[in-house]
Amino acid sequence: MSRPLIACLLLLLSTGASAAHRKRVPVAAGTSAADKQSFEQTYLLVFLQAGHSFLDNGPMPDPSSLKYFIASLKEPELSSATAALHRLEERISDAEAVQEGSGGVPAEAYKLMVDHVAQSLEVGAIVEERFAPNNRAGRSLDASEKSLVAACQAEARDQGYDRRGYYRWCLGRRSAEAVYMDAAHLAQGSEPAPDPVRARLLGEVMADRSRFAPTLSKDLGAKMEQMRSQLVAGTAQPGADVPDTASVPWSGTGSIGRSLNRMASRTSGAGPSDFRQPPGLTVKAPPLNSADLAAGAKLAQIAARDEIGFTGYCYSYVKSALQKAGIVDRSEIDSADDGAHAKLFADFVDKNPGLLHRKLLRVPSPQWPLPIGTIVVWSAGACGYSAESGHIEIITRIKPPQACSDGCGTFQVACMEELAAAPAAAAAKLPSAQRDLQQAQADYESAVAAKNAAAKRAAAAALAKKKAALKAVQAGLHPRVAVYVIERPKTVAAATAAPSSKP
Repeated sequence: MSRPLIACLLLLLSTGASAAHRKRVPVAAGTSAADKQSFEQTYLLVFLQAGHSFLDNGPMPDPSSLKYFIASLKEPELSSATAALHRLEERISDAEAVQEGSGGVPAEAYKLMVDHVAQSLEVGAIVEERFAPNNRAGRSLDASEKSLVAACQAEARDQGYDRRGYYRWCLGRRSAEAVYMDAAHLAQGSEPAPDPVRARLLGEVMADRSRFAPTLSKDLGAKMEQMRSQLVAGTAQPGADVPDTASVPWSGTGSIGRSLNRMASRTSGAGPSDFRQPPGLTVKAPPLNSADLAAGAKLAQIAARDEIGFTGYCYSYVKSALQKAGIVDRSEIDSADDGAHAKLFADFVDKNPGLLHRKLLRVPSPQWPLPIGTIVVWSAGACGYSAESGHIEIITRIKPPQACSDGCGTFQVACMEELAAAPAAAAAKLPSAQRDLQQAQADYESAVAAKNAAAKRAAAAALAKKKAALKAVQAGLHPRVAVYVIERPKTVAAATAAPSSKP
């Protein structure tokens, strides 16, 4: 054996011996990508629901549903998520304060409060998405929407920078003012009662506008400061921490990610003691307020993990995901003769609830946003999907909208909302279509009795058109999209709705 070879062997032996005595340093487990995404997407759901509720002047969602997802996070995501939840609680509390009316606050100051909440909930993006034209769904702008767009485009055109951000801010501001700057909201309360939430909101408005002096006159600023002093009189300060805002009020709209990054630098404890929410309200309204968000997140994770690209077997992959999530055995679906085409899953759920291990609740009039893990069934030919089988998919992301089956793709929000609204629209048209058909039938019978050949041909043609029109209306009565969420177990729902009596 050569000397160089012997030297190499001795070197390898010495290296192995030293490595055997080397201590292994334990590495702390970090937050999994799936847990992080579950929190982020559920946060977006509650955030967007809050924006929709503010625009509709409806009940606000309860952000406490996020605490389940925070529990599985590790640092540094834990601190970021806790701060995000705290700020979301403040935003929702601010929105509720605006919904209660001016409460003695001067109209010009109340208007700034409305604008501030509209900005913080990024409702401009929601307004834009609500009436965004979508060729696939056949939507277009009506006269009021065109007027709003034109006005905000004119305002944004004069801005030196961030015209896109200003345009969205304008959409949200004008839409919110149309809801809240009415006589009913302005007349609520003549003298301001102590209210720490309004005091904090006014402080945030003043902090924003003080950097944008032309929008806040000295006289209005003095009024707001005086009003803020009255609101905090006799109450505990609500932790008047000023939010980290940018130098212009529309900056950052449409970017929740940047908001989360800013909030991560804040220290945050428990939510404010004055935070008020309807008990038991989780998302917005039935059946979403009974949705099991955690089970939905698990189903969304399975669907996203197993997708391989679109192959034409969407139903097979969704059935596999449902079985892995413990919702239903795919063999049960196949044995019920509903396993051949994706469009049949809605029939299976509606006709065989006893075969489901977890109850699925059908959303009667689905609107975006929907929780991740929501199951969407498209009928044959709906929204451009298969004319024979339809399509089925599971929502896996809220922003940007995404759904997965055998592959993942952009979820057709506008088309879903258009199809979901079609049955109600058809029901409204049905009586008129029936009356028109009866009149056409009577005209045809009169022409036959008069033995007028020309009148008979004209009446027959009119009758055929009215029959076709009624048939089209009747076809619209049947939903072409079915949306399901997983129901929370009754024991869990009862525990979240009512606090335990145990110490």
